[in-house]
Amino acid sequence: MDTPPQSPDPTLLLPRDSYYQLIHTLRAALPPPVIDSPEDLARRDNAAIAHVASLLPATADEASVAAQLVAANAAAMDCLRLAQEHRGDPKLFLKSNAMAISMMRQAQTARTLLQRVQAERQRLAADGAATDKATWTEYCAIWLMTDALGGARPAAVAEPPPPAAQPQAEEPVADPNAEAEQYAILHPQLAAHIYALGGLPETVMPGLDPTINPPAPELVQAIITGNSPALRALDTSARQQSG
Repeated sequence: MDTPPQSPDPTLLLPRDSYYQLIHTLRAALPPPVIDSPEDLARRDNAAIAHVASLLPATADEASVAAQLVAANAAAMDCLRLAQEHRGDPKLFLKSNAMAISMMRQAQTARTLLQRVQAERQRLAADGAATDKATWTEYCAIWLMTDALGGARPAAVAEPPPPAAQPQAEEPVADPNAEAEQYAILHPQLAAHIYALGGLPETVMPGLDPTINPPAPELVQAIITGNSPALRALDTSARQQSG
């Protein structure tokens, strides 16, 4: 029997989608390019991307704050340009200059917030247990929100079909590690118990939902031996249960 193709993992898709949404939102917030031409528009966008990347965002939250900083900084520079264009009009000059100062303050506020968020992430990274807990929480949040949209996983962006003369690509083989992560997120108590025992429990766990089907042997092995952040977090959960 053919194995059904595995759905894309949202923890892999969502960071890419997040940056896609981020750059297009940022582009809409930027002042127009120096010259109204496709070449200068591309230069403006590339400069904004380079600025965001230079701030070293490592999460979607950090990238969002970095984009706010870049947008505010670009707006401040544009207001300074307008102030120079209206030097002969004291009212417009002062108004544009005040707007520039305000946007500079917003950019500085965003920079301070970004540095604070990055420092907190680095602090968590030094604590293995805290990192595992944070990773587990993020995984659960992703799965619960994507499930609320009407499916366990978001749809991947469709790729254009290959030319008719080319052979069709083979269907991807199911990844037991990805399935183990999904099972651990949906049934964390049972997954942690399997991890702690090194196999399926011989008796039904007290308080466990009787409708949960036990995983297949290959899935049990993937839960026990998996090394992804979500599965490593089972070690912490198993120790808490045994304690």
